[in-house]
Amino acid sequence: MKKVEIACCNLESVINANASGASRIELFENLSDGGCTPSYGMIKKAKEISRIPVYVMIRPRGGNFIYSSDELDIMKGDIEVCIELNVDGIVFGVLNENHEIDMAKCAELLSVWNNESATFHRAFDDTKELNKSINKIIELGFERVLTSGGRKTAIDGLDIILDLNRKYKDKISIMAGSGITSENVHLFYELDEVHATCKLAIEGSGMFGNYIISNSSLISELNLKFRS
Repeated sequence: MKKVEIACCNLESVINANASGASRIELFENLSDGGCTPSYGMIKKAKEISRIPVYVMIRPRGGNFIYSSDELDIMKGDIEVCIELNVDGIVFGVLNENHEIDMAKCAELLSVWNNESATFHRAFDDTKELNKSINKIIELGFERVLTSGGRKTAIDGLDIILDLNRKYKDKISIMAGSGITSENVHLFYELDEVHATCKLAIEGSGMFGNYIISNSSLISELNLKFRS
């Protein structure tokens, strides 16, 4: 069955994803930095109201995916919070200074998570050799990898994504993400999963401007187009 994962950075987005046929939520905060770990309260509330699985991003900051031992301790603590709150899965990725998968650190985090359901996020797209990297991710035991094919958007990396899926779909789920919309999702028909924000800017007031939500209508349309 085809699945649509919606990236949610606030509670309204979680509500909309549940109401609009999404299969799963990736929960995070700090959209402008590409996503970081949400607060304890946000995770708790999302789990209370969501009828679909909630996967929590484990990322202590924006920027690169090369983490110090102190940052790794933060990530471990956040995973322990996810265990406490009965989160359905986690989303993370750790690279070394050569922009390769850091096997030791990833394994360490997965061990804290008791090797339960986990997605390797788009840190994968920052690695040098995608085929080499995906084999390492498979070896570690991740259930899926989120990717734009090593390009800025999934459309730019379409051929690479489809090639990865043809090679590795029996070993790991390839989930396309970055720039997926109802207008282009048909191009990814070979995949079992896609990832989208379906974002809409809500006009704010005062000095802090707009905020972004995952919009119900956009989610519903994407869901319909991908599954048809």
